[in-house]
Amino acid sequence: MAQTTLSNAVQDVTTALADFLEQTFASSLDMLKVFSQASADLTSQLAPQTRSPNFFKVGGCCEIPPPCWMPRQLTPVTSHVCPGAAASVCFHITNCGIDRRTITVQADQNTAVNPAALDLEPFQSGVVTVTYTLPTASHNEDSTEVRVFVHGCKSYFFRWTVQTSTRGCACCHEVNIDDCPDLVHHWYDHFYCQRPCLPVGRRQ
Repeated sequence: MAQTTLSNAVQDVTTALADFLEQTFASSLDMLKVFSQASADLTSQLAPQTRSPNFFKVGGCCEIPPPCWMPRQLTPVTSHVCPGAAASVCFHITNCGIDRRTITVQADQNTAVNPAALDLEPFQSGVVTVTYTLPTASHNEDSTEVRVFVHGCKSYFFRWTVQTSTRGCACCHEVNIDDCPDLVHHWYDHFYCQRPCLPVGRRQ
């Protein structure tokens, strides 16, 4: 009698354990299906963004700038002037460092640079004017690209398009440059990045 009761108890425990394991396995499968579907939906939503080159530039915090030895590109501008007239760009340059610094400006296309160099004391500002005169034989909508390089604590590159027009006779743009040393070490920096300013030999 006692043996029969023990056998029944063992069978009941075994049955209960089997039912528990079956229910647990079924619940796990249901959860796995839910997570798999959610993952598939998320992947389909992010797929167009991951193909975009700006996907990893969330809010600009993760954007990697050009290496330290490359010039910083300034916002390009376009001037519309008459044939034979002059177009100018005035660079307002500020020395943001605590050291005296010489700023040099170079441009192609036979432009006039006045002055070609600025000696700026700490936190002092100065103006360099770059002027290009269109040939009198220029035709309407002809364009000339002028490249300007500014060398200070950092190097800067400026792309300037001068387009022939019958509506404008002269033009002058203003460009502000805060030439500041980079005193912060960033996660994307490498051993060849000199601080606070680039060596003179690397700016040539």
